[in-house]
Parts: sequence; C-alpha cells; structure tokens
Amino acid sequence: MYTIFRRRRNYIVRISSLDPIFYLFFAGSVLVTHNHLWEKFPNFSQHITIATFFIYLTAIDWLCLTPSIFNFSSANKLLFYFHGVPFNIIPLQGLSQEFFLNIVMTLPLGVYLYLINHQMPFSRAILYGFFFSLFIECNQFVCDLLFHIGRVADVDDLISNTIGTTIGFAVMIILDQTIFHQVIKQFMLVGGKSDKLNN
Repeated sequence: MYTIFRRRRNYIVRISSLDPIFYLFFAGSVLVTHNHLWEKFPNFSQHITIATFFIYLTAIDWLCLTPSIFNFSSANKLLFYFHGVPFNIIPLQGLSQEFFLNIVMTLPLGVYLYLINHQMPFSRAILYGFFFSLFIECNQFVCDLLFHIGRVADVDDLISNTIGTTIGFAVMIILDQTIFHQVIKQFMLVGGKSDKLNN
C-alpha cells in the first residue's frame, strides 16, 4: 500500500510540474493566432469554433500526455517493452471501456475538421484522424520513456481514435444536408455546403 501511495504522490508531483506546460501552450496558441484568425474570421460564431478548438486540443494534450488520474477498465493485453516502457503493437486483443471512450474523445476532432474545411475529401479527414492519433501515441511513448508518466502507446488507441474522427466527420456531412445547415454554416471557417452525399 505504501508503494501505491508513493507512486500516486509522484504522479501528482509530475502532474503539477507538467500542468503549466499545457496552460502555456493554450495561452501561447491563443496569443499567436488571435489577431490573424480574428481578422480572417470576424464572425462571433467562427470565434467560438477557433477558441473551442484550441481548448479541445489543450484538453487532449492534458488527458493523453500526463499521468492518468482516471481508472477505466482496459483489456488484458500482451505488451512489449523498450527500456521498461510498455507498448502494444497487436491490434484488438480485447475490447474494453477505454476503447469506446477513445472513440468518444475524438468525435469532436471530426466535427472540427469539418468546420475548418468541409470541402476536404473524406479520405483526408480519416488520414488526419490517423496521424493525429499517431502523434499522440508517439508522444505518449516518448513522455513515458523520459518522464515515466505511466502511459501505454497502444495500436488499439490508434484504431479507436481514427474511428472516432471518422464518425464525427461523417455525422457532420449528414447534418449539413438537413435543416441544421444554416446553424452549422455559422460556425464554418470555409463557406458553402457539402455535396459529398450527392457525389
């Protein structure tokens, strides 16, 4: 029990030391992009899209690149180790609550991709989701190697995050063909209406 408490205490220390990084990332991103983006996209609804997108990215960074303070059930998996850092390269050894939560976590990414540029091909949106997830998993591995944050780079996360992004983008395509088009249009950074369902 003492060992567990000591590890948790160390995690809290690491969280406290890493938190300013994410706050500075968010503040710096807003300051750097504020004037340019605010002038380029003057509508208040577009400001909401931009601001909430930065908040979302910062939240993802905090959730994925700091020691976990949540205890979600995960499947038993055969893990590989590199200098004591665990990782999984065998896909779908078992589905768990964590797999589906990752899908939910990246649904907004698909929504934001659509609002940023709804004219992008569907396949490109899937690739963005894949590379975004790959970026997260690679950083988790590096951070665990350097700072021992207790994260596992997992190919299942790569799959679930890509699925989540794809679903989010697909839902926006469908909604944009309905009566919600005028509402969605207000938050788009590129005007017009998607015609993907008509192709």
